[in-house]
Amino acid sequence: MKKIRNKKKIVLPLLVGMIFLITALWYINDFYHADENVQVYLQERTSVSVTEMSDGLYLDGPGDNVAMIFYPGAKVEYMAYLPLISDLAEGGIDCFLMKMPCNLAFFGKNKAKKIMDSYEYNHWYLSGHSLGGAMAASYASGHLESLDGLVLLGAYPTKNLKSDSFSVLSIYGSEDGVLNMEKVEEGKIHMPVDYTEICIEGGNHAQFGNYGEQKGDHTAGIRREEQQKQTVDAILELMEAHKDQKQEDAAMTYEQISPQEAKERMNTEKDIIILDVRTQEEFDSGHIKNAVCLPNEDITSEPDILPNKDQEILVYCRSGNRSKQAAQKLADMGYENIMEFGGILDWPYPDLIE
Repeated sequence: MKKIRNKKKIVLPLLVGMIFLITALWYINDFYHADENVQVYLQERTSVSVTEMSDGLYLDGPGDNVAMIFYPGAKVEYMAYLPLISDLAEGGIDCFLMKMPCNLAFFGKNKAKKIMDSYEYNHWYLSGHSLGGAMAASYASGHLESLDGLVLLGAYPTKNLKSDSFSVLSIYGSEDGVLNMEKVEEGKIHMPVDYTEICIEGGNHAQFGNYGEQKGDHTAGIRREEQQKQTVDAILELMEAHKDQKQEDAAMTYEQISPQEAKERMNTEKDIIILDVRTQEEFDSGHIKNAVCLPNEDITSEPDILPNKDQEILVYCRSGNRSKQAAQKLADMGYENIMEFGGILDWPYPDLIE
């Protein structure tokens, strides 16, 4: 009898574990596949080239200073959004279509950071569909200073998105049977002043992508192509308006110089400040001699370490992306001698790194 009980102690946990593993594998592999016709968008179009990355696809269009990072919906193959994203790229917004672990953006919420650290754009937007939109909103809430805005497709936020320089566009279909409209209403308390909500008449939840019908969704009253066209038009209009507003608000600006010019100024100018806007951890791992650390995300008001707005300030980061953002923020605060010289990756003077 004792041996039988011991066997049960071993067999039952193993059986439960196997059932859990089989269920998890079934859940992960039970997802919405992209329609076959999306393959044509992988071919290089007249104005859009598609490059495969480890984390998804990079769509490089005719634009050069605005980029969007897109998170796909839950259990939807990321390729299903290629038609929508390709049209955005053709409209002047370079796009990064992210591939999520197990097709769940929950496991890849922070993928935007890697992209933003690796590419240089003046304006960054985040976007996502359904769960992807919720995860994009969650990431954006902690990085408002690095982003210009957020586009939610059939999604809602659960964290604060309030910032004077941040905009949110929420788009959903009138026939959406998946989106919880009560949550959309509740999510409005998190929205910034620059918030726009658009309901596409006849649109539903699934037609933002090309993956067929979705369980629980309602039948659309318009064609998929029309819903995606209205979505693209709304996003392009938002970004154009946001760009115009930023140009009006930018009363001050900054100067971009080369690393060589920066070194010369370090050698000849007195009372110059060398500002490293990377994180403290990055700074501690190695920085330009005599630099001080002020992380870009911490520049939300006039810094105590920069009391003199006439003082010459040289700004750098890792690759040149965060330094441009920080330089513009300081210029907007009224600092008159801001000079940005790129990233430490391109700094050609190893003897001046400590």
